[in-house]
Amino acid sequence: MKKRIIALTGFMGCGKSTVGRELAALTDAHFADLDSVIVRREGRTIRDIFSAGGESAFRRAELEALEAFLDKAESIWKPSVLSLGGGTFCFPASRQILLDRTESVYLKTSLEEIRSRIGKSDASRPLFKDADRLFAMREPLYSQASLVVNTTGKSVREVAELIRDTLFA
Repeated sequence: MKKRIIALTGFMGCGKSTVGRELAALTDAHFADLDSVIVRREGRTIRDIFSAGGESAFRRAELEALEAFLDKAESIWKPSVLSLGGGTFCFPASRQILLDRTESVYLKTSLEEIRSRIGKSDASRPLFKDADRLFAMREPLYSQASLVVNTTGKSVREVAELIRDTLFA
């Protein structure tokens, strides 16, 4: 593996956190979820950040949390797996940092499969109400990741093993 940090990207509900935990366990890596890092740094929920300042305030907080996490992760001995928010990789500044400093992995999952996993709407996901438009806009950006893994028909374990076998070989 040429970089010590694996960043999982993809649309909300594609399994980034679940696969990330499994991959970290398989590789003895540190696991973190960027949304959790943001909540800890900001002292408020993602929903509260969106409510107070909109998406632009959230993206600023997200970029700051991402940079701080990467700085810390690069200084620890063992590799790290970072589960990104669904939009993180879609913003140019974040995407460039991720391409430069991580092995980015796109967990490619159809919108139909995502809807079957999380339902037609999810109040905990502020942008899900606009899923069709967002998915169409974001999919080409996710595809710029270092590695694209199609998750269709694969278990969490199979996806994590595929990533491990590709990046840790």
